Amino acid sequence: MATLLSVTCTAQVQVGKSTPPDIYDFGFNDTSWTPRYKHDPDNKKLILNPDFFCTQCAKEGRIKFKTRDEMKEFLETDKRYPNPLQGKTKDHFGTFRLLEQEAQVVLDRLFKKMKLKSPVFIEDRFFRIFTDLGKFHTKKPPYRRREFELQQLADIFPKISKKTINLNSHHRAHRVKEEFENLVGFKEKAAYMDYNGPYHGLNQKFEIYMFRKKKDCMDFVQDVLGQAQDDGLCWHLLSERAMISFQQAQGRPDVFLNNTFTHRLAYNFIVGFRSYQYDLPAWITLGYAHLMERRERTNFNTLIFGEGRIPKFRLPKKWKVGVKKMVLANKMRPFQQIADFENVASIKPSEHPLIWSQCSYLMQLDQKKFGKMIHVLKDKKTGESTRNLLIRALRMSFGLTLSQIDEGWKAWVKETYPSI
Repeated sequence: MATLLSVTCTAQVQVGKSTPPDIYDFGFNDTSWTPRYKHDPDNKKLILNPDFFCTQCAKEGRIKFKTRDEMKEFLETDKRYPNPLQGKTKDHFGTFRLLEQEAQVVLDRLFKKMKLKSPVFIEDRFFRIFTDLGKFHTKKPPYRRREFELQQLADIFPKISKKTINLNSHHRAHRVKEEFENLVGFKEKAAYMDYNGPYHGLNQKFEIYMFRKKKDCMDFVQDVLGQAQDDGLCWHLLSERAMISFQQAQGRPDVFLNNTFTHRLAYNFIVGFRSYQYDLPAWITLGYAHLMERRERTNFNTLIFGEGRIPKFRLPKKWKVGVKKMVLANKMRPFQQIADFENVASIKPSEHPLIWSQCSYLMQLDQKKFGKMIHVLKDKKTGESTRNLLIRALRMSFGLTLSQIDEGWKAWVKETYPSI
């Protein structure tokens, strides 16, 4: 069993009313896709310049590579340090490992021992994704961003149409990644990356596991991590420094599955950015994950709790209406009290709409300042408390105090949120 460190363990979802989502573009163009792949003129399905390995694409002859190792030089990388680090001038990254084991051991379990219906493994320069999912059929894209996905998918599958859409977590993962990079102004050659791993500061690629059946997901997590869980989880690999997410799709339409996928990946991005050295304020990490998820759809919300029993909870079906009622009635813990909580379990279920709203408030004030805040939060000084770090981050990014953030947010909610 791998040496692992838990980030969050149990998670549940809540279905509510569909309301118009808040729009934050993060400088990402989600209206038109510029094709990146060249296809063989004599064999339209064959991609001549693949930047990923996919077991299913290899099987169907969409790429010429039959095994992952044939693409090893592309998928793995050497990184040179400005000055020697522990006596080394460079390190090799991207070695083919999953869950701190030889990758083939994990893949043999997934592809052979578990007898899954549609196992697929995808790897590119940043992600390692395993899925066992069916197809998603629709006559019309159920939300606007799906139009952009269709253009992306058609770049790989020339015959794709709006009538038959294969869920493609590979493209979705890159969309969430690019939006985060634009938000924080990520630069691969920035000084903060000099001695960190190449994957946003981590030493191994982000791993994503998606299962068709709940039992398969639960059994796999129990076997490889020794953790009992109900719905999936986010995880940090301690020794090899990588972020992992697990989820199951049983009984959920594609649009709901996409929400949880976005939530978990967004959470892992903000936690793992510039290496995972310490816990950030939980209201920011969870609030950002909710914000990204609710840009997709607002009627399916993923809640992350800490390890242990899942608390009973009931949330408003319309989050904005519920938040406004709580603010007007002053029925909530003071923001100053929860602001420096590090443990996600310290945030009550009823407070998840509040922390989503607070992050939304900061985001609509200024997206670039929100990104700067994340950078300051990732640059903790020796001996600095989480509270003092947060105070410094808000001052250096927004020029505001905790009290000013709290009062400004409440005024914004009262002015802009609906009452019914």
